[in-house]
Amino acid sequence: MQPQTLNSSELRARPLRPTRRAVVLLLAGVVLAVTGEILGSNELRFLGIVLVALPLVMWLVRALTPPRLELTRTVYPRTVAAGDRLRVVTELRNNSVFGVEPSSYADIVTGADRSHVGGVLPAIASRLHPREGRRRRRIAYSLDRMRRGVRQVGPLLYENVDGLGLTRRVMLLGEGTTVEVWPQVHDVDAFEIPALRMGREIEVALGRSGEADDVITREYRRGDPLRRVHWKATARAGELRIRQEEHHSEAVSHVILDTSSCGDTDYHDGFELSVSVAASVINRLHEVGFDTELSGTCATSDIEGNSLDGVRTGATAPLDPLMRKLMLLEWAALDAREQVDQIAQQLARNASGPLVYVGRTASTAVVDLAGFGQPAIAILCAEANERDAMHTSAQQLRSAGWDVVCMNASAANPWAQFQRLEANA
Repeated sequence: MQPQTLNSSELRARPLRPTRRAVVLLLAGVVLAVTGEILGSNELRFLGIVLVALPLVMWLVRALTPPRLELTRTVYPRTVAAGDRLRVVTELRNNSVFGVEPSSYADIVTGADRSHVGGVLPAIASRLHPREGRRRRRIAYSLDRMRRGVRQVGPLLYENVDGLGLTRRVMLLGEGTTVEVWPQVHDVDAFEIPALRMGREIEVALGRSGEADDVITREYRRGDPLRRVHWKATARAGELRIRQEEHHSEAVSHVILDTSSCGDTDYHDGFELSVSVAASVINRLHEVGFDTELSGTCATSDIEGNSLDGVRTGATAPLDPLMRKLMLLEWAALDAREQVDQIAQQLARNASGPLVYVGRTASTAVVDLAGFGQPAIAILCAEANERDAMHTSAQQLRSAGWDVVCMNASAANPWAQFQRLEANA
């Protein structure tokens, strides 16, 4: 019997049971046996007994000789960015002296654009078979649209039907493999925001330091912009010297992420894009040497219970802990309080670098933060049904002195199309 691929309604383990074909044979056998008794026909009586016995015997044999399959799964990488490719290789080995018929399978996947990956496997030979390749089968596939969060690949559901199609069982094999899907990081230079481009921050930091010579330099490399040449160090060394991409300790950037509730839904394109943009901006600021502080507009915590309030990462510290926190982040509850006032107080004490706001829209309290940023940059990420509210916020932010970038979270590639508005003079 040719196996059929498991559908969504069958994605659970099921014990050994007769198929519809077996039930039909049983009923037909009973009818023929009774008819043979009534008519006194030994042929009909014998045929009826055979039809009744066949599914019963098959069920008994299958119950006594269940498949003994061993599953080994490899998932790589185990930590991946949203949208990147994940490779899964699963191997099934038969440890029984009986072979296994061609069967269908479904590998359960969470956080992907499909709930499972299914197909049909050829027969697996007995462990006594001389050829190793016949005693095992391999399943390999890729996933390239995993969503941010802690996801799982597996376990595997394996449908086993006998050759006559009279009995069927669905087995649960192996355990799930955990995969961490971090926010996707993009190049934000396309936004053409001066404060996030290489070189500008260096000059700002040097200007604040008061000592043009108090800077770390390195040798010139092909492609380095001439504006970063440190001429005094060049004159002393006799060769071109370039300012390192480092800042003085007072240069701190602040990133504010809109963590307000997205309503009663499991997934929101605007929020996911906002998290990705925040991760990308933080990565860029970190590359050019800023200490970075991340805050949320509303009181919230990740799935492990850790707060997002004022998470600070030094310029020389690794970003992995922060990226993992963003990976675990969920939006705030519907009744969560806004904490922009507390953020403003913090900025008033320690505002020395760029201020970047990332969200779907902006409240009045956020608009009023423009004076704390050098410069103040707002990146709005809204779904199609939020575009009117986003454009209203964009005009308010622009009028208050923010540089504004508008992105369409519903687009196939939001990073390919965006609108940039410079702050009003």
